[in-house]
Amino acid sequence: MSATGGLREHLEADGILHIVFDQPDRPVNLLDGGVLKRLLGILERVRVENQVQGLLFRSAKPDNFLAGMDIDALSGIDDAYRASEGARFGQTVFQKLADLSIPTACAIQGGCMGGGAELALACDIRLAGEHPATLIGLPEVRIGIIPGFGGTQRLPRLVGFTRAVEMITAGRRLTPGQALRAGLVDEIVPPARLEARAIALLHQAADGKRRPRIGIRGKRAPGTRLLDWAATTVPPVRRRILNEARRKIARRADPTHYPAPFQALDALDASVSMPLPQGLDLEARIIGELIPGDTARNLMWLFRSQAALRKPMREQAARSREIRKAGVIGAGVMGGSIAGLIADQDLPVRLKDIRYDAILTALRTAREGWDRSIRRGRLDPGRRNDRMARIAPTLDNSGFARCDLVVEAVVESLEVKQQVLAELEPLMADHAVFASNTSSIPIGEIAAAATRPDRVVGLHFFNPVHRMPLVEVIAGPDSSPPAVATVRDFALRLGKLPVVVKDSPGFLVNRILMFYLGEAIRLLEEGVRIDAVDSAMTRFGMPLGPFALMDEIGLETVLHVARVLQAAYGKRAEGSTRALESLIVSERRGARGGGGFYRYRRGKRTLPDPEAYNLFEARQARDLPPETIQERLVLAMVNEAAVCLEDGVVERPMDLDIAMVTGTGFPPFRGGLLRYADCIGIAVTVDRLARLADGHGERFRPAGLLREMVTRQRRFYREA
Repeated sequence: MSATGGLREHLEADGILHIVFDQPDRPVNLLDGGVLKRLLGILERVRVENQVQGLLFRSAKPDNFLAGMDIDALSGIDDAYRASEGARFGQTVFQKLADLSIPTACAIQGGCMGGGAELALACDIRLAGEHPATLIGLPEVRIGIIPGFGGTQRLPRLVGFTRAVEMITAGRRLTPGQALRAGLVDEIVPPARLEARAIALLHQAADGKRRPRIGIRGKRAPGTRLLDWAATTVPPVRRRILNEARRKIARRADPTHYPAPFQALDALDASVSMPLPQGLDLEARIIGELIPGDTARNLMWLFRSQAALRKPMREQAARSREIRKAGVIGAGVMGGSIAGLIADQDLPVRLKDIRYDAILTALRTAREGWDRSIRRGRLDPGRRNDRMARIAPTLDNSGFARCDLVVEAVVESLEVKQQVLAELEPLMADHAVFASNTSSIPIGEIAAAATRPDRVVGLHFFNPVHRMPLVEVIAGPDSSPPAVATVRDFALRLGKLPVVVKDSPGFLVNRILMFYLGEAIRLLEEGVRIDAVDSAMTRFGMPLGPFALMDEIGLETVLHVARVLQAAYGKRAEGSTRALESLIVSERRGARGGGGFYRYRRGKRTLPDPEAYNLFEARQARDLPPETIQERLVLAMVNEAAVCLEDGVVERPMDLDIAMVTGTGFPPFRGGLLRYADCIGIAVTVDRLARLADGHGERFRPAGLLREMVTRQRRFYREA
C-alpha cells in the first residue's frame, strides 16, 4: 500500500486495485495538481501491467467522496492560457482512465462534485451509497465557470442531451434517487455493502458478464429518450432545445454578468456535434476564458469566504454547547419554518403559541416545506412523517425546561418579547440559551429585565426562512461568548450561514438596506418614476428593485425598521417614514396586502400604482439616467457599510459583503458591496460621495473610514 498526493492505493489478491481518496488534513477530499499527477502515474502503470483486473475508486471519508477542484488553486489562475492548459491536463488524466481496457468503478458515498463527478463519468460503473450526504453534480456555473475535465462532453453521452443541459446550466446536484432515475449511477447500495457490490460488478465486467453503459450516438439505444436521440442526430431539434435553454437561463441570469451557463451550452452542443477530442478542446478553451474573468473571480471569492464562515470559531467552539432539544416560541409562518429547520436535523422541537390556529399555521408551513422536497425527489414521505413527529406543539410552557435552546419568534414588539423572556426564563435550565429572532430591536433592550442576560442572544432569520441562507447572530452587551458560540454553531447545524454582529439598531443588513430604500423614496419624492428606479437597480444586478422589494417585505415592516433607525441615527436616516405612513393609511401594505407601490393581480405584480405618486406628494415627473440612480442608491449603502465597520458592527469587510449578498441579493457577480467599492476605487468613491453630499445632503458625506483609506492608499481587500 502507498499513500502520497492525497491518494492511497492497494492491490487486493483478487486483482482489484483500490484507489482511496484520503486527505485527513481537509474536511473534504479535493483535486489539485498533485492529486492529478499522482493519479496519472497510477493509470500509466496500470495500463502496462497485467496483474490489475479492475480499478475501484472510493473515499476514506464516510460523508465525502470527492468535492472537485481546490478553489484556492483555481482562483490563483490569472490568465487564459494557464487556465486552458490546466483543464487539458485534467482531461488527459480522465481520458486515460476512460481508455483503460480493464473495467473501472466508483463507489460514491457523500459529496461527489465537479471534478469528482467528472472522474465518475470517466468510469464504467458508478454506484451511489444510500447516505444523506450523497449528492452528485457539476455545479461549476455557480462559481462562474463550466466543467473542465470532460464533464460537458461525457454527461450528455450518459444521461442524454436534454437532461445534461438542465443539470450543467443550473448547477444541479442530484440525490442518489435522482441520479439513478437520470442514469447517472447504476445502483443505490446501502453503505455497508457499497464496496463489496462495486467489487462484484467489476468482476462481472472483467468476466464479460456485464457490458459497461455506452453513449447515445447514431442508432437509438434501448432506453434512450426519443428527444435525446433526436437532439443527437437532428440538428434543427438540437438548435431548438439550445435556444429554449438560452431563453430559460436569460430569465434568471444576464449573459454579460453570468456568461458561464450560456457558454456551457456551446460546449454541450459540441458534445453531440463534434468528435470527443474536438469537444474537449472547446471545453478547455471556454474555461480558459472564464476563470480569469471578474465574475468567476468574485464568485470563487464568495465561495471561499462562505466556506471560511462555516468553520467553527476555534476560540469559542470549545465552549459552545451541543443542542439536543430545542424550543420555538411563536408559531405562524416564521415559527413553523424555524421549527421545520430544527426537525430537519432530527432534533425534537417544542413549539408554543397562545393560539391554536397559529399552531396549525406553523405545522402546515413546516409540512409544505417537506412536501416541496418530496416533489423534487429529495425526500421520501416516510422521512417527512418522521420529521413532523419531532415537532411537539403546545399552548402552555410545558416541556421547555428540557430545551437547551429556545428560539423566540413572536411579533416585533419589545414589550411582547420581554414578556415572553420573563415567563420562560425561570423554567429554563441553567445552561439553556434564549435566542430572539428580532429584525431590529437591540438585544440589550430585550435582555434588560432578564435575570441572566448573559444567556440572551439574537438569532435573526431572513424571510423566506427555507430559501435565505443568512442568519445574523447578535451578541448583546451582556451575551456571554459561550452563548454566542452555541447559537452560531446551532445556526451552522441548521444549514445556515451565520454572521456574528454587534448589538445595535437595525443590526447589519437591515441597517444598510434601509439607507438604500430610503434613498429610493427620496428619488420618488423628487419626481423619478417608480419603474425607472426599479429598472435601474435590476440592470445593476439586484434581484428586485427597491420599490418591488419593499412591497415584498411588507410596508409595515419597512416602516417599523425605518422608525427604529431614525430614532437611532437622526438626520442621516430621516425622510422615509412619513411617505410610508401615507401608503399604509390608504390600505396599501405591500404584495401580501394586495397593493403597495405596485398594483397586483392574482398575486402577481403588474404596474406601479398611479395613486402612490399622489400619496407621496411627488414633484413634477423627471427623468434621471440609470447610472445616476444607481450611484445614489449604491453609494448610500457603501457609505453606511463603512460606518458599520467604524462602529464595529462586524469585524471584517468579508463578513459584511457575505451578509449583503446572501441577505439582500446584492449582485454576487460583483463580489459584495465593499469589493465593488474597491473595484471602482476608494478615492473615486469618496469623490462621488462628496459631490452627492454637496448636492443632496449630509447623509452622503463620506465616512471617516473611507477618507482615512484614501489618505493611506488602502483598500478593503488586499488583492486587486
